[in-house]
Amino acid sequence: MTRDQLTAWVVAWCLLKTASGGDGAVAHPLDPLSAEEIAAAVAVLRQSGDTDATTRFALIDLQEPDKPAVLAPPIGPPAMRQAFVVVRQHRTVYEATVDLSARNVTRWEPVPGVESGILGEEWEDAQRITIADPDWRAAMRRRGYDPATAEVFCAPLSAGYSADPFEENRRLLKATCFDAANTTNVWGRPIEGIYAIVDLDRREVVRIVDAGPVPVSREPSRLDAPPPDAAAPSASGESAAAHDFTLDGNAVRWKRWSFRYRMDPRSGLVLSLVRYQDRGHQRLVLYRGSLAEVFVPYMDPEPGWSFRTYLDVGEYGFGPLSLPLNPGTDCPVDAMFLGAVMADADGIPRVRNGVICLFERNTAAPLWRHAETANNTYSGRPAVELVMRTIPSVGNYDYIIDWVLTEAGAIRIDVGASGIDQVKGVGARGMADPSAAHDTAYGSLVAPNLVGVNHDHFLSFRLDVDIDGAANTLVRQRLQPQRLDGSSGRRSLWRLVEEPVEVEGPLKADMRDEAVLWRVENPNLANRLGQHPGYELRPEHSDISLLASDDWPQRRAAFSAAPLWITAYDPTELYAAGPYPNQSHGGDGLPAYVAQHRPVANADLVLWYTMGFHHVPRPEDWPVLPTMWHSVSLVPDGFFDRNPALDLPVDVAPADQSK
Repeated sequence: MTRDQLTAWVVAWCLLKTASGGDGAVAHPLDPLSAEEIAAAVAVLRQSGDTDATTRFALIDLQEPDKPAVLAPPIGPPAMRQAFVVVRQHRTVYEATVDLSARNVTRWEPVPGVESGILGEEWEDAQRITIADPDWRAAMRRRGYDPATAEVFCAPLSAGYSADPFEENRRLLKATCFDAANTTNVWGRPIEGIYAIVDLDRREVVRIVDAGPVPVSREPSRLDAPPPDAAAPSASGESAAAHDFTLDGNAVRWKRWSFRYRMDPRSGLVLSLVRYQDRGHQRLVLYRGSLAEVFVPYMDPEPGWSFRTYLDVGEYGFGPLSLPLNPGTDCPVDAMFLGAVMADADGIPRVRNGVICLFERNTAAPLWRHAETANNTYSGRPAVELVMRTIPSVGNYDYIIDWVLTEAGAIRIDVGASGIDQVKGVGARGMADPSAAHDTAYGSLVAPNLVGVNHDHFLSFRLDVDIDGAANTLVRQRLQPQRLDGSSGRRSLWRLVEEPVEVEGPLKADMRDEAVLWRVENPNLANRLGQHPGYELRPEHSDISLLASDDWPQRRAAFSAAPLWITAYDPTELYAAGPYPNQSHGGDGLPAYVAQHRPVANADLVLWYTMGFHHVPRPEDWPVLPTMWHSVSLVPDGFFDRNPALDLPVDVAPADQSK
């Protein structure tokens, strides 16, 4: 059988399977691509003649159907299943759309002047290329390491952008290295003052930047404590425990909530069609929620650090970096563990077991309660939540991403930051050393010879909120102080002043210093009180970027300058820093989206919330960071006629008067 005949056979077999999602069931339009669909998309592309032996698959993902097609009543054939593919060949990025039903390529277009995200194989190649480079090996010898025998770990990092002519028109990684002998913490002993610039296309080190040797920390920093005594997820991914939720493919039902989920290779966990059943009606709240970008700039101007301004979602991708979860530590032992399928750079589908967990959680706090001394009664309900979790491990950092549903009708996103701080090797062992002031100018000593460098984390969440339908309005609610004449005995109070947001753009009111609430409402409907049904966006403390607007990292991650952005709905606008942030020059993503000045009042709108926090490392953050949590919620505001948790199972008892 020739290669063309084999390809044709694979196409026919895969497409026969893809019509049913690979298991006999008709795929929902928002279901993730199955292994058979991924294989079919690759086979169709290879048969088309557009790809060749140099083709590397940077992304194979679901091409989501138009929203009206998804929301239309299920009459007639299901919405078309398509794959969106990003390939890199001959140093050029191409985008393709594959119709999995018609068995053809409907779009094949070059995207000039951009770089795709970093492939896993490129990361591994850059390690090998660095360690084999003669100049690097000579630099290691000057530092007392024998390259032939030393245990050295090299971490190729995204290159960023700084308008350096030497780096223009190259696909680069910058490799920093660590002494990894006798430790499980490969990040704990940086070999400071040197890094290698690796050209991935030429497959060689094109420059060694060497500022001279710096003492290497000998501080122990092992992370190999015995793991918890818990059973691993089963092969099917499901635990045997009973749950108060049901799973049907990628559809989840819990109490009155329902939603669909999928693991996106770039954004990680995506929730869609989040609905609440209210008096027999399935009411839409969130059409689609996803992580749109993560920006992590470090605050040290030295050459080995100034480029460390990561855009993790676009440069690396949170899907493949979501690793199997450990029962008993990462998730409760009785959680349900779920898998995902994603393609590698060869276009081969890879099954990843146990990368998502789903569980109920009793918060050990009342959902609501009241004890009444007038009649000696008590009434209350325990707060139980549903949590869907993934934990991408992005190099040294781990991000715990939770999507949480509550019985009070709220949707919450919790993000826990853990892992290992990036540390800089310095000469100072303590603050009494002569070099300490210089060494800690941009960070804090966390151990002898180690400085935790100051840095930020900015996570952009794209929230396509559809409150009872797509036509919504964002209302800015200002708490306006009012001076009184004193006749009532009061001299001041505040009142609520509402103003709709008419045009897309950044909403730069500082959520910490200005008394502003944000409410999304459906202006075309009313509850029993005549109020428009809505949800309030309720953030916790969130920082914004302090970088100058003309600084290259800030240009590339301009979304971090505002806590909230609003855009008109466009299904192609998914990423806060644009579709190709790797080595980008800036101006992409949200700045380009809002430059269209589209109206957003009584329209299909999208909210982009920036969850930001500055991190000044502490000694207690070393050698591993205690998890720091940050949250944002969508809370019902006029969506229900009363507290939706009132009719939970009754628990009324006499108040305890023994105190």
